[in-house]
Amino acid sequence: MKMKFEISPTMKETILYAISGALTTLVNFATSYLLYNVLGVNENITNAVAWVAAILFAFFSAHIFVFKTSQKEVGANISPVKRFFLFALGRIFTLIVELAATFIFVTKLENDFWIIKVIISVIVIILNYIISKFIVFKKKDKDIL
Repeated sequence: MKMKFEISPTMKETILYAISGALTTLVNFATSYLLYNVLGVNENITNAVAWVAAILFAFFSAHIFVFKTSQKEVGANISPVKRFFLFALGRIFTLIVELAATFIFVTKLENDFWIIKVIISVIVIILNYIISKFIVFKKKDKDIL
């Protein structure tokens, strides 16, 4: 007797988002490593530049692979430019969270940069998923925009 294993669409989306988030984090960490460890750039500037590299990767991977959104699915009233703008605003919010936490826990309290970066990254990934799923890539039938 063969056992058939099926993944629900929600679980598939969550798995794809986790993979996308991991790759986005890798882009962020690689950029951070280059700037902070190799070039000696300040930790806050490092985080800001790494964010810019990661946001571009994250938007396209979420748009194409995770949420697989098309103009038809999310409604004609949400242009790709508006979708990117909402995505960027969400990421700006989580960047502020990341920068504030880095400033408090690394700059002021002198904790290890990498330990704090890992902890903050987990929180940021969760916040970014919530923003992407329920605001940026929200399907047409549940669209609030």
